Amino acid sequence: MLPYKTLLQINRTSNTPLFLQLSNQIVQLIQNGQLVSGSKLPSSRILAEICQLNRNTINKSYQELESLGWINIKAKKGAFVVDNFPYIKTQTWAKEESDNKQVSKFPFYEFPFLKTPKAVDTLIGFDDGFPDIRLAPIEDLGKAYMRTLRQLGFENKLSYTDALGPSPLKYQVSKLLNETRGLNITEANILITRGSTMAVHLAVAATIKHGDTMIVGTTSYKTANMMVNHFGGQLKTVPVDDKGIQLDTIPDICKQHRVRAIYVTSHHHHPTTVTLSTERRLQLMQLATEYNFCVLEDDYDYDFHYDNSPVLPLASGDPEGRVIHFGSFTKLIAPAFRVGYLVASKELINSIVKLRRIFDRQGDTVLEIAIAELMEKGIIRRHKKKSWRIYKERRDYCCDLLEKKLSDFIQFEKPSGGMAIWAIFDKAIDLPILSKRMRLRGVYLSDGISYQPIEGPPVNGIRMGFASMNKEEMKHCITILKEEIEHFS
Repeated sequence: MLPYKTLLQINRTSNTPLFLQLSNQIVQLIQNGQLVSGSKLPSSRILAEICQLNRNTINKSYQELESLGWINIKAKKGAFVVDNFPYIKTQTWAKEESDNKQVSKFPFYEFPFLKTPKAVDTLIGFDDGFPDIRLAPIEDLGKAYMRTLRQLGFENKLSYTDALGPSPLKYQVSKLLNETRGLNITEANILITRGSTMAVHLAVAATIKHGDTMIVGTTSYKTANMMVNHFGGQLKTVPVDDKGIQLDTIPDICKQHRVRAIYVTSHHHHPTTVTLSTERRLQLMQLATEYNFCVLEDDYDYDFHYDNSPVLPLASGDPEGRVIHFGSFTKLIAPAFRVGYLVASKELINSIVKLRRIFDRQGDTVLEIAIAELMEKGIIRRHKKKSWRIYKERRDYCCDLLEKKLSDFIQFEKPSGGMAIWAIFDKAIDLPILSKRMRLRGVYLSDGISYQPIEGPPVNGIRMGFASMNKEEMKHCITILKEEIEHFS
């Protein structure tokens, strides 16, 4: 018998279930040739003794391996490694295969205005403003997901569903937005999306066609800008100051161009983190009526406002149905869970779902209903409250450290909310070079390219996310940042 006690190492502190840890390691033994075809695995009783696990865990692991095609379980005989492993073989279409097809002979259309997003690596550091996924209620969500999957399977409801999203989640989202943001909506005003990026796409598609104009801040969310360009629209910019986007030039822009919409992040403007003042909110809605344009309101991290009660979103004071309001659970739970929402008039929702239908038939129904369960039970609310306290402490700690150690090199204002600090670096500091040097030392720091203004002089600034790091990690990163910055002085 193989030395299973040495080969199989169970980590009881891991988030991976014990039966999956065991299954994965047995698969590795098969792939490495240590368990060959026809090999008999230990009985569940013996392996349970070896690994100090419950026999039910062993049986569950064996059932998992059999369902994946790695073993056969024979009644009264035991579990055996299969003769043909479940490898996928690539079909050969030609006698001579090239190493890689780089160029097609057919002239496909390209997407000159779009850029591929970069995957977020595992480096710690100052991201764009992400949540700490270690705080996420993963165990609760996993249990809710499994309950939902079993229930829907039992009821034979794992088929196509409403492209608008499941009713339980629409109800919970409408309740949340009415209670926390002052909206006056029902389920009929909500479309569940795969994150806020899909919501932005749908909102832009509903408002911009070739030749139309979208007003944005001089600094603005690049993804939204790309979508406008992709649909053939043009961008016109207005300055951004400590009270949000400036509105004085909007009448002149509207008189000269076919303005259809304005894009705003009214809470914690991206990238500068400033909040649109109450006075400007009222003025903006008046301008929307006077010049007949709509407002695309990105509500990406409304829940994290630390210093006082946040100003209500524009959608809360919208009697004419001009505001398309959208957000997601990305900042609240984790970026991997692509669940968001779009809020608009019932008429627009019924129209916009037709577009969603042709490129994404529906969302992840099981995940969406599981999140609705967590909302109904108050788990999301409690998680938000806990996260709010932790992120506020981290914001204060990060700002204090930056002030003490780097005030000669960086200028910033403590943000009233959100998960990032907008930092302007001394002109002598080359951010792309600094970013590369930080990466070599295992710390992420943006190179600043994605935050450059659409018009006007370049800005030597970046967003410095603080929420995803604990205090020890933050201190470590700022120490390294100080050491690297000193190379420029």
